[in-house]
Amino acid sequence: MGSLLRLAIHGTGPRSLIRPDPNERPWALSAPRVRGSTRTVLLERESALAHAAAALRRAEGGQGSLLVVRGPLGMGRSTFLESLADLGRSQAFVLLRAQASVTEERFRLGVVRQLVDSLRAVVPPDDMARWLRRADASLSGARSRTGRAHGTLTAAPPWSELGRQQASRWLAMLLCAMSDDRPVVLMVDDLQWADAESLRALTLSLARRARQRILFVFSVLPGDVRGARQLVADLLVPQRSGAEPGCGGGRPESGDGMSDRTLELAPLGLNSVRVLVEKALGSATDSVFVDTVAARSGGNPLLLRAVLDEAQYLRLRPTATDAVIAATLRPERVRQRLDAFLRSQPDHVRRTAYALTLLGSAADEQFVARLAELDDHGRAQAVDVLRLAGFMDPDSYRLASGSVLRDLLEENMPAQERTAMRGMTAELLHRTGRRAELAAEQLMAVMTLRGPRAVQILRTAADSAMRRGSSRDAARYLRPALLDSSVSGDDRARLLVDLATAERGFATAASLRHVVEAVPLLGSVRERADTMLLLGPLQMDPPAFRVDVIRASIADELRRSGSGDSAERELALRLEAREHVLSAQDPAHIQRALRRLHDLGPSPRLATTGERELVTSLMHIAFVAGAVPAHQLGSLCARILEREPSAPDHVHTTVPLAVNILAGAERTEGTASWLREANRQAQRRGGDVEQAVICCEQALVALADGHLATAQEKIIQVDALAGPESSDLPTVCAAILSIVAMHTDEPELAEQLLIQHRLHAENQHLAALLDMARGTLAARHGDPRTALEHYRSAGRRAEQIGWLNPVVLPWSSPAALMHHRLGEHEEALTAARLELERSRAWGSPTVLGRSLVTLGRVTTGHRGPTLLEEAVAVLEKGVNSYELCRGLYALGTHPAARRKQRADALKRAHDLANELDIHALAKRIGGKQTETTGESDTRGNKLTPSERKVSRLAAAGLSNSAIAQHLGTSSRMVEKHLTNSYRKLGISGRPGLATALKRADAER
Repeated sequence: MGSLLRLAIHGTGPRSLIRPDPNERPWALSAPRVRGSTRTVLLERESALAHAAAALRRAEGGQGSLLVVRGPLGMGRSTFLESLADLGRSQAFVLLRAQASVTEERFRLGVVRQLVDSLRAVVPPDDMARWLRRADASLSGARSRTGRAHGTLTAAPPWSELGRQQASRWLAMLLCAMSDDRPVVLMVDDLQWADAESLRALTLSLARRARQRILFVFSVLPGDVRGARQLVADLLVPQRSGAEPGCGGGRPESGDGMSDRTLELAPLGLNSVRVLVEKALGSATDSVFVDTVAARSGGNPLLLRAVLDEAQYLRLRPTATDAVIAATLRPERVRQRLDAFLRSQPDHVRRTAYALTLLGSAADEQFVARLAELDDHGRAQAVDVLRLAGFMDPDSYRLASGSVLRDLLEENMPAQERTAMRGMTAELLHRTGRRAELAAEQLMAVMTLRGPRAVQILRTAADSAMRRGSSRDAARYLRPALLDSSVSGDDRARLLVDLATAERGFATAASLRHVVEAVPLLGSVRERADTMLLLGPLQMDPPAFRVDVIRASIADELRRSGSGDSAERELALRLEAREHVLSAQDPAHIQRALRRLHDLGPSPRLATTGERELVTSLMHIAFVAGAVPAHQLGSLCARILEREPSAPDHVHTTVPLAVNILAGAERTEGTASWLREANRQAQRRGGDVEQAVICCEQALVALADGHLATAQEKIIQVDALAGPESSDLPTVCAAILSIVAMHTDEPELAEQLLIQHRLHAENQHLAALLDMARGTLAARHGDPRTALEHYRSAGRRAEQIGWLNPVVLPWSSPAALMHHRLGEHEEALTAARLELERSRAWGSPTVLGRSLVTLGRVTTGHRGPTLLEEAVAVLEKGVNSYELCRGLYALGTHPAARRKQRADALKRAHDLANELDIHALAKRIGGKQTETTGESDTRGNKLTPSERKVSRLAAAGLSNSAIAQHLGTSSRMVEKHLTNSYRKLGISGRPGLATALKRADAER
């Protein structure tokens, strides 16, 4: 019983087996050599085989002994006996073998009959007949059964006619007769299942071993209840016994001599597992796969062989990828063996095994006894059985032998019993103060709930998961609780609120659905308002579940309640903020919101969350409408961000709208670090929606600073968070992703993202962005008329909803360029001037400079370069080096510009493109330089006029902030100019700046 894995490489000859080189694999040590022996090498059984070989040698010399081989289920006892049999046959021992079976336990003398029958196949008929005659003659009073022919083989005695003492004496005399001629090995596998009569016969024969040439070998499954029988104990620990007459003298012999041994077979180590994986699946094994298989099998040879056989059947390779599959294998062969073992055990042993399976690491004496419904005696007995059988760790209350055994034990449990025991386990764990999530996992594994107590356990576990930052686990615990029929009314509402709170970080649509479902069930208006405020306005799509209607109803009810305390005022302000954001595409509402913002005054209160949310929502409307200059909104948004903690939860408020305004106003100082900390916390919590929104905010900031590569990297991260479908992302994410994609010259990606979003046809801003993407694609394909129609369609949508700020949708500039390409010069100028007018009203350097660039490009004559020079001067005051590079390129390629003017502009543009690592643009500029000057200046080590100006002021002793104030630019741009200057001048900082500038002036 049990099949120990073998490592055998076949050589020449029918049984030529060569062990691995011990120098290459030190764990496969050489077993003792036996005369001419060629046999299978058993990994990690070399010491046991050495003891067995020594016992054979002693038996051959006339000193018989007992060898007991013990080991848990599947530990390879049967294969070890097979290897021992090979050793015996190689030394000319006569081999008698029997396999006891639980199904044959009632078959009288069944094991003895197997021993005698096994003899017929391995000895000559003459020898067999002679030994039978001697055994038969020793039974006094019995008639001869040997036959009359010369050495004719006769049958064994009719067992049913032999009494108990006769049968025992007959076997003893047979063994005595055999050992007179040849040494004998008698093996019984799974002795604990042998029938009683055979055990008595073996006991009598074993008593005479010390003076016979017989090695008795018994394998035993420890812990089996049949192994506790006295007859088995007498065999395994023999007592002193008198000699039988007629065989070897009359002196008493010791049955517990020093030559008797018990061999305990242990699990295989990791190195042996690796060898066997290589043998089964190939030599190039990944350590992850080996570790997985070792953990799955626990080093148990039977489990390991079964797992590897299953892996071979499924054609797995020993790689880290296939290790994921290997970790789930449940071999049917192991399932059958486990089922047979459990059926052979008493009910209390089976229940204890189930209890250990369900309790896992929480198992202890009290838990096991209570769950298995046992007293201390029954629990101790069952634990001893399972521990001896190898199902439990020796020193703890945990299952051993690998995870496959635990899985199969759980599957072996009848469904009804499993449900009942899991419910009891959950209550026991919860009642005794164990982790709530440990109890909840028990309930998660059953099909049906379970009652109010179970629901309470799940809710407590969800609270625990939320505290440790795992919203996904919290939602996983709460969802099945909703299915319980006992949850209704206010309890159901609160459960829905908890679930929505957990889901808002990774499943926006589900969270919104549960909020809408919970609101009508809540008793007070304050509770309904709080629930409605779980989601920020970015996650609230007006068409979804009539969410704006529900919000308006709650706000109206709150106003009618008339208590006017600070808590209700705060709720009212936050609900009003959501109203403004959700209605931002309604021109009539935009006018009302602008009046509301005006009424708050130039310095509105920002002390509470409600006040900040209200002001931010109103500023958002002023921003998209282009109704308030950038410097005013930027200052207010900076104040708001200073008061907000850098945390992922800000995405569920109006704060992302403030970040959007700051990016549009080019007031991004400190914003990047604020967002970086928020994103770090979001990654730790695992909220996909939160991470996606924060990455979009970071992309906007990077875009405003001219860091296109960073912005592109962020939208790639958002795309990964969204998965194959982006339709569940908040609308603002889809808008920002498409804007960044178009700025990074990927209009195809922008079009795809917008089409995938479920609101792309209903949300006018998304529809306008889709027109912009399609216009860009048409322009790229050389179809300016179609491109113009798309741009004008985008403009009509923007005008229709009152979104006039060119930062939000710069449709007029590309329309002007398409008119210019079509030769429609007046229309081009009109479109360009429209955007310039709106850009001046907004006032940020980048959008103003970009509008001037467009107007300069479509203006003919010397007026065009003048406008482009103005654009460059404006862009130099901003922080967006990329747009400055594009402005210089436009100036350097304008046909009306002077030759030196074009050359200088292209030279600066080329330097900037190299600094920004935009190689494609640098290459294109280099080509234009060649056309303009006949040569390409690629040195890139001369200071630009702006860099020279900043460097001179720094050399004069001015601080960065003083330089920024003097030049009307930002401190970040001053830092950037100085960093570039240090690199080009070959110095490390300010101390060497004055000298380096003098040297550079001398070289000009």
